[in-house]
Amino acid sequence: MGCATTTIKISSILLNTLLALLSIATIVLIAINPGSVPDEWDVPAYIIFALVILFAIIGCVAALRESICLTVTCGVFLLLLSLLQVAITIIILNDRDVQNGIAIVEDAWDHDKIDALQMEYKCCGKDSSQDYILLNRQIPLSCYEGQNDADANNIYNEGCSVKLQRYYARETLSVAVTSWITAVLEVVCFMLAVLLAINFRNKQRRMQF
Repeated sequence: MGCATTTIKISSILLNTLLALLSIATIVLIAINPGSVPDEWDVPAYIIFALVILFAIIGCVAALRESICLTVTCGVFLLLLSLLQVAITIIILNDRDVQNGIAIVEDAWDHDKIDALQMEYKCCGKDSSQDYILLNRQIPLSCYEGQNDADANNIYNEGCSVKLQRYYARETLSVAVTSWITAVLEVVCFMLAVLLAINFRNKQRRMQF
């Protein structure tokens, strides 16, 4: 029984540590990739992952101190957070505003700031280089690889709307994947917390005799 308890305790500490690190990575991912999460969900996402970090740390402390109360509290809150996390992730994926990239491109096009987007995302025009041709405008150097228009093959074929939509979809998926993995770890940590609490309780009972 002692060996089993030690194994569960070590597993709990390691998984809680991994959970905290993954949550920190997710917060950083959201922070450095604006648009990966809709604006209205930014703050809730930060709060949830901050709470996960907090309870993951508490889980490590509870395992080390062999505290039944802390272990159970940590496990229950991690389970609740995992359910909340899954619900919010599903909402974000279902309600994701696919027009986000288009709105940015439209604004840049209307205010003659499209060059920066074209160079950063290696795209041309809103939909393609035809946008310039239809308006009898010269295709800017920012539409060419290395800003070299000497070779027609250097021109970017994709429009910026498609490129930005793909970018935001990819970033949203990255956050969603880390969120799913974190939720799974939270459930596993909850199960380990239950096992630890049972083992700690049995250990206390044996020590009374």
